Amino acid sequence: MTSQRTIVVGGGLAGLSAANTLLERGKFVLLLDKKPSLGGNSVKASSGINGAETEAQRELKIDDTYISSSYADTFASAGPDLARPALITALTSNSAAAIAWLTDSFGVDLSVVSRLGGHTIPRTHRDKSGAPGWAITSALMKKLMALADAAAAETAGESPRVEIIKSARVVRLLEEGGAVVGVEYELSGGVGDIVSARGNVILATGGYAADSSPAGLLAQHRPELLALSTTNGDHATGDGLRLATAVSAGTCDLDQVQVHPTGFVDPTNPDAKTKFLAAEALRGAGGLLLDAHGKRFVREVERRDVVTAAMQKAEGPVRLVLGAKAAAEVKKHCDFYVSKGLMKQYADAAAFAEDVGIPVETILDTFAGYGAVGDPFASSGSGNDTIAPAPYTSTGSLHVAIITPVVHYTMGGLTVDASARVLSSNPNQLPIPGLYAAGEVIGGVHGRNRLAGSSLLEAVVFGRIAGGEV
Repeated sequence: MTSQRTIVVGGGLAGLSAANTLLERGKFVLLLDKKPSLGGNSVKASSGINGAETEAQRELKIDDTYISSSYADTFASAGPDLARPALITALTSNSAAAIAWLTDSFGVDLSVVSRLGGHTIPRTHRDKSGAPGWAITSALMKKLMALADAAAAETAGESPRVEIIKSARVVRLLEEGGAVVGVEYELSGGVGDIVSARGNVILATGGYAADSSPAGLLAQHRPELLALSTTNGDHATGDGLRLATAVSAGTCDLDQVQVHPTGFVDPTNPDAKTKFLAAEALRGAGGLLLDAHGKRFVREVERRDVVTAAMQKAEGPVRLVLGAKAAAEVKKHCDFYVSKGLMKQYADAAAFAEDVGIPVETILDTFAGYGAVGDPFASSGSGNDTIAPAPYTSTGSLHVAIITPVVHYTMGGLTVDASARVLSSNPNQLPIPGLYAAGEVIGGVHGRNRLAGSSLLEAVVFGRIAGGEV
């Protein structure tokens, strides 16, 4: 039985998707995570998961196709020089099935659908709670942990069908005859305790957006970003890349690092190296970006790279402002951010203007111009203008936060094919037998820019592909 076991390294959404898929197929699973708890960055995702041709879209009468629309948007975001059609096809063509799997197999509510930056159609799904990353990841986590507990109780002296070991840091991939045949891992708390496990390996260790060490991956490929804060947990240090390249795995696009435009500046700790993300759903609901003079300077639902570039040119502090209607649409988000002291609520525009020292007339002029005839930021010319502007008035309440660009996601990673097989760094780029990868550890799916909602999608789609291929 143990010969069937697959070792999944990483307990975020990609690893959980792979592990649950393997169990659905009757396989045996060993899941290892270097942290004392599962979830990774996936639990923090706050905007949603993309899907084209989904049941939720049909119920909302949203006409979307993965071929002509979702694929095209992802290709355009990646850029023609870095877009990889096979990987984009795998991502988008499997999106509806991924959404259905989450809703049908795990009972996740994904009935709210919105359109975020870079998308021509509303296709980013989330739950009504406003915390889609937690809703999705915790559902998969609970099911896997329940299966692991049941397996442990049922097996006496035999390998359980599924085993989860936390605080287990993989230090080496085992290799025989050019194939990966297992791992060695170190248990924290047991100094020098190295344990071997044999089986095919799926790497789901995340990216390297928190690798700010002087000799780390960011320092090697994007040293100018070391000055920025990050939204990532301290686990995102590129472990999977180092493990795989040690067995001659290829990498791609390691200089492609997404700087998200909207990280919260905490007034009590403005220089914090790790920052909360201001979800893109806030701008998708109609939130405005205002410069130090209270004026807009970019179309808020443009692609992340475009918004970030505009923010870096604008005079700060840059503020994210939501009117009453916009705030009501993302109420759970706003309530959470206010409770954390990251967002402030004002009774009306006059109170906001007085507090920040901007003439109220300027604020009201900005509000009046939003969505009006002649609004210079009404359309990017790309057709992405399907959001109806939320009304802003002189008397309506406002939710406001100071924001700044933050290192958010690493598009680069291990070179894989559309079957989630890790490819060799040799010129022939053949798959390395026994080695698969999913989630942010892989590269090439997003090219130059990742669309909002595609990180959770990438984790589920390629996690399911890897779990189905082993």
